[in-house]
Amino acid sequence: MSECERCRGTGFESLVVKGADGTDVESVRVCACRRSQGEGASAARVLESLRIPPRYQHCLLSEFKPGGEAVKTAALMKVMKYCNEFPSRGSKSANDRGLGLLFTGGNGTGKTHLAVAALRELAMAHGVVGQFWDYHELLREIRNSYDPSTSFTEYEVLEPIISMPVLLLDDLGAWKMTDWMNDTLFYVLNKRYLATRPTLITTNYPDREPTARELADADTTVRREYLIDRIGLRLRSRLQEACAVIRLEGQDVRQAFQAANQSLLV
Repeated sequence: MSECERCRGTGFESLVVKGADGTDVESVRVCACRRSQGEGASAARVLESLRIPPRYQHCLLSEFKPGGEAVKTAALMKVMKYCNEFPSRGSKSANDRGLGLLFTGGNGTGKTHLAVAALRELAMAHGVVGQFWDYHELLREIRNSYDPSTSFTEYEVLEPIISMPVLLLDDLGAWKMTDWMNDTLFYVLNKRYLATRPTLITTNYPDREPTARELADADTTVRREYLIDRIGLRLRSRLQEACAVIRLEGQDVRQAFQAANQSLLV
C-alpha cells in the first residue's frame, strides 16, 4: 500500500485554526486515510510514527510504578495533569503555550518511562504528532544530512525537527558538547520555543548551578557535573523558559532488575 500523501504515513494531518484570542494556532486532525482503516491498524501506525525504541514501547502512564516514593508519585501526577490539559494549554495564558517538560534525575529513576508515556498519551488521546529522538542520534543524523554537493540550506535540513509538533529528546548531555553541537541544538530548541512547539527532554544531570564551594574546588577535586556544565549557560537558560522541570530521584529500578536477573542464574 502506498504512503498517504496528505499525512505521509503518520495518520494525522496538520491544519491551522483560530485560537480564542483570534491568532492562528497550529493543530492536527486525524487523516482520512486513518479513518478508513480499523482502529487496531491505526494505533499501530501511530505508535510506529512516534519512533519509540522497542526497549520503551511498554511505557505507559498506567505502568509507571512510583513504589511509594513521594517524588515519583508527584512526578506522575504532574505528567498526567500536563497531558490532560494539553488541548487547552495556552488558552488562558500565553506563558504556558508550547510549554515542554524537562525530566531530571539519576539513572533508572523513570525519566524516559514518563517522557515516553507522555508522548504516547498525547498521540493516542489528543492526536498530537510527535517523535522520540536520542540526543546524540539526533545530532549525528543532522550532521550526516549535510551534503556540500547539494543546495540544501541549514534550515531545510533542520526544518523537520523544528516543525515537529512534539519532540522527545532523550538523554540530553550524555555526550560532551562541541561548539557545533551546542550551536545546532540551541538553534533547534530556540526555534521550537519561539514557535511554541513543546519539547520533552530527559537528562541524568541535575538542573542547578554549582555552589560557590564546588566552583572553588573544581580545579583540585572531581565534583559532580550539572546540566549547565554539559550544555552551557545559554542553552540551559532557554530550557528554563521553555520547560517545566520534573525531578525524579529515588531507587534505581535497573539495579532491582539486575538483582532479579542474577538470581535466575544461581
